[in-house]
Amino acid sequence: MIIPLAPGRAVCAAMAAAALLAPPAATAQETRQTSRTGGGPHVRVELIASQAALGPGMWLGLRFDLDPDWHIYWRNPGDSGGPPEATWVLPPGLQVAEFEWPAPSRFEVGGLINYGYHGSVVLPVAMIAATETRSPAGTVRAAVRWLACANVCISGNADLALSFPLGPDDRPAAAGWKTAIDAARSRVPKPAPPAWKAEAGAAGDAFVIEIVTGSREPQAVFFPLEVSEVDDSAPQEVTPRPDGLRLVLRQSRQLVGVPGVLTGVLSLSGGRTYVIEAPIR
Repeated sequence: MIIPLAPGRAVCAAMAAAALLAPPAATAQETRQTSRTGGGPHVRVELIASQAALGPGMWLGLRFDLDPDWHIYWRNPGDSGGPPEATWVLPPGLQVAEFEWPAPSRFEVGGLINYGYHGSVVLPVAMIAATETRSPAGTVRAAVRWLACANVCISGNADLALSFPLGPDDRPAAAGWKTAIDAARSRVPKPAPPAWKAEAGAAGDAFVIEIVTGSREPQAVFFPLEVSEVDDSAPQEVTPRPDGLRLVLRQSRQLVGVPGVLTGVLSLSGGRTYVIEAPIR
């Protein structure tokens, strides 16, 4: 499904949701094939794992490779779009956690501000033993859907599968897969250090956040975790302080009531990213 970019969160969000929820274009007579890799226009996706056999401490990952100028979305997509989704089918006794989301980029397309990923990104997923009985053999399946955008948006889907223990074709790649998953996990924002303090206030149509980190922070970008709280397209005013920083964020026009807490990812210089919870006083 090809979706032209539209000027406005409500329209774009509705179109993105329709694209992600729409059933795959297949007739009743077609048999959908599964493999470890798949893709669509401008996107390639593969299912990877951190080890060669099912077992404790295992991580899975969905690796997306995008053509230049194309992007997919973070958990909060910003002004438009929608994040990738996966439906998992696992061997008995196993479950998966939610995606862990590496820190996103903030970019503008057609006057809209979005949060997401360019180039190549891995979305890591922890494997969890739901029962004490588990087998080192089995097949992991993932039905994946995504929305990729440039000057237009194209929805895509793929049915992926990976069998364990890994066969001779996949086993040589396992070390590289683990490296890619570990690298993605290292980019997942960390909880703010206990010594930090963050609080916010609502002033007119803005939120003012004061963050004490213990050192001067010359630059920052705030990525809200919740949709429709912050005006994503509005400039973020950052004022360094000797012991931290002050952020002024415009409130979203869709905000129906002031929340009790503003939560988001704070991206600082040097690639440092932290999850911030700022109670609104």
